[in-house]
Amino acid sequence: MTMDPTVGPTASIVMPCYNVGDTLNDQLERLLPQIDLTGAELVLIDNNSTDDTPELLEAVKHRSNVTVGSATRAQGAAYARNHGVALARSDKLLFCDADDLVSPQWVETMSNALASSPVVTGMLDVTELNTDVQQAGRGTGNGPASFYGLFPIAHAGNMGVTRSAWNAIGPLDETLTTGEDMEWSLRAKTSGHNIVRADDGVVHYRYRQTAKALWRQGFLYGQFRPEIARRVNESLGERVPRIAGARSWAWLALNSPRAIRRELRPQLAWVAGNRLGHIVGSIRARFMVL
Repeated sequence: MTMDPTVGPTASIVMPCYNVGDTLNDQLERLLPQIDLTGAELVLIDNNSTDDTPELLEAVKHRSNVTVGSATRAQGAAYARNHGVALARSDKLLFCDADDLVSPQWVETMSNALASSPVVTGMLDVTELNTDVQQAGRGTGNGPASFYGLFPIAHAGNMGVTRSAWNAIGPLDETLTTGEDMEWSLRAKTSGHNIVRADDGVVHYRYRQTAKALWRQGFLYGQFRPEIARRVNESLGERVPRIAGARSWAWLALNSPRAIRRELRPQLAWVAGNRLGHIVGSIRARFMVL
């Protein structure tokens, strides 16, 4: 299907790119045939990459249904996604990441879901791109996510929103280095927008590949949860338990002496980083969620 320039794209897929030279081409191989078939467009935003990502983007920018932008003012996925939305031409906005892999009918599935629901989120599968050890490190759950059971989360790497809903809810919070999709989902709830699951809109999610990278990611994730929990308390009047991670703390205490076992290191790194991040984040937010 060739996109009619007088009509515009059927959907705009916004994808931030930061040092994704090792994975970008694989994702493009999944996305480019889909946008050709559906008449959608792909908006790729380079966010200060220092590897060969800019060269890879240069190789596809000649395509009529691909827009390559550069977000240089700040660093962060939220900023890059917001920049991409500003360049997007469709009223249907889809979001995915350059280090994951969308399923073969992802664009069509998510676009169709937006015909009846203004905010949708797909499912994340962790089995295709991650080893058993990596799955043990981060978990094997592929089901829907929520913020401590208080409201559903639209995954920033697998969600769709109509432009009218985006304008009503507002852009992603660029002050949050991570967890911006959780905070955005909170505002979706408070503005009366239900987040609907599109179970067939599957993205294969790639975990970090080393214990060190898992620790860093876990630390970042943990840092921002108390801040989001504070905002939840202010917006909804709901209090996340102060020791919400009691089971994780217990698991960490039990298994830390076994860190010598190589197969346990990824999981220990993730849990330890996450718990330490919660401590730091609780101090910064002045709102205890451990």
